[in-house]
Amino acid sequence: MKENLKESRYRHSLGVEDMAVRLAATWGADIEKARFAGRYHDIAKNFDQERMDSCVRKYGLPEELIGNNALAHSKVAAAILENEYGVDDEDIINAVRYHTTGRSGMSLLEELIFVADAVEDNRTYNDLKYYQQLAETDLDRACFEILEYTIWYLESKERNIHKDTIEAREWVWKKIKGDN
Repeated sequence: MKENLKESRYRHSLGVEDMAVRLAATWGADIEKARFAGRYHDIAKNFDQERMDSCVRKYGLPEELIGNNALAHSKVAAAILENEYGVDDEDIINAVRYHTTGRSGMSLLEELIFVADAVEDNRTYNDLKYYQQLAETDLDRACFEILEYTIWYLESKERNIHKDTIEAREWVWKKIKGDN
């Protein structure tokens, strides 16, 4: 990890690992799976465009990821874990694969990693403590609010919002309301 990540991204990855373990302990998820997925979720984050695009092609990932490192890094990371490191736990792979967008029907581990990525202790935004407390008391609500913020932010920057993010928000909202 240290070879492929900038120092700040390495610290972030360790922070996500720590937060994922805390949330797993709170919500009854597998702590070792949370530890692993949290630590390795961003292994491809600092790849340059050429390397990222090469990995997208190598692993047969969707063409929409070409030229889009922000979206591609989670899919590439999952493919590397699966194909180069022999990780065969579908829950871990999906937690890494969807940590950027979320998705409808997320497992507990997937939701934990999605939230842990947003609320780990090295983050510096103003509402961090609020989201951390919310994650400890109402994981679904924390996930929903993070998805809402993500969508608002992307819209404010006139950037495309991945369909998985929209579907994740709708799914979590139904879960909160008891419709799932």
